[in-house]
Amino acid sequence: MVGGAAMFPSKNIVQNAVNSKDHTTLVAAVKAAGLVETLEGKGPFTVFARDQLAFGKLPAGTVDSLVKPRTRRP
Repeated sequence: MVGGAAMFPSKNIVQNAVNSKDHTTLVAAVKAAGLVETLEGKGPFTVFARDQLAFGKLPAGTVDSLVKPRTRRP
């Protein structure tokens, strides 16, 4: 259980994280960084995931910057 949501070994990191209400900013940042495909791939991966409370302690504007879609460079 993470943030009251069940985590399943049969699901990848992204599939599990989207079920946690405590990790919505993390999911948005992963999507903005273009890491969804990577984290849905074959791991193993370890993600040190901050929750909503931790993101809320960042200086004003930081979260907005983290979830802003990035332009991928070749």
